[in-house]
Amino acid sequence: MYTHHAVLLLSDSLASSSYEPAATDEIFSYETLSISDVRKIIQSAYGTSLSSEVKTIVIEATTIAFEAQQALLKILEEPPSSTKFILVLSSREGLLPTLLSRLYQPAGAGSNIRASNPAFTMFQASSYAGRLEYITRMTKDKDGEQIELLRAGILWMLSQTPLPSHPDRLAYCVTTMNIRGASKKMLLEEIALLLPVTSN
Repeated sequence: MYTHHAVLLLSDSLASSSYEPAATDEIFSYETLSISDVRKIIQSAYGTSLSSEVKTIVIEATTIAFEAQQALLKILEEPPSSTKFILVLSSREGLLPTLLSRLYQPAGAGSNIRASNPAFTMFQASSYAGRLEYITRMTKDKDGEQIELLRAGILWMLSQTPLPSHPDRLAYCVTTMNIRGASKKMLLEEIALLLPVTSN
């Protein structure tokens, strides 16, 4: 059992995730999680569990509607003390930065970016000047793969505990980056300056 009250698992389905539901877990599965679905989940969250001291609610969804994310955020900010949430999604894409910041992604539950993303690890360890030079070269060459690796690295950082410095600003940058017309170079430069320089 995870100790954090709200856990994000990246997987195509609950069955293929790292989590094995207990018989007492309440499981909600949706293609698209709507606000009416979240209201049902909230009602269930505040109900008492007769079979165990801690109630675990598992939410499996392909996508989450914007309004549903806002409603879900409210209960994750002030959850019932005896309720834990497991959210199973195939991707973080489209999640509100504020919602993402409330979810803990355990190491190994999804990709371990430090192990599988050497581009991000190198970027994180570079000097500020080195990062800015790398961003200039990458955006000039329109290297979408490297840009996506950096986005994945920041999203991974935002799923860890403790959170990095400036989590809201970092989440805004990586979320805005995929909006049509957004300046990827400017957003990447802000990320470069927000991240502290680390060495491995």
